[in-house]
Amino acid sequence: MIEAEARIATIESSKYLTRLAEAWVHTYPVRYDALTAEIQLPGGDLILTADGDSLSLRLVGKDRERFDATKESVATLVDRVAEHDTGVRCVWNDIS
Repeated sequence: MIEAEARIATIESSKYLTRLAEAWVHTYPVRYDALTAEIQLPGGDLILTADGDSLSLRLVGKDRERFDATKESVATLVDRVAEHDTGVRCVWNDIS
């Protein structure tokens, strides 16, 4: 398994989680509420968790090439969703 995580400091975490989940709901299997989301993307399973001051993302996959492409597309979408929130950027940390 390949894993990476990102933690984004923002008081808008629930709003961003919802907007990210809704961006994929018509294309991929998605389950979400205001605090958690699970999205089955081509390069792995994405788990999002919102708390009072941050949005946590965890991506778990098997194929390195697809995983890396998915990390990049998730980061791009996060940056676009949060474009008006200065300093919010998705930076992945590889776990394995």
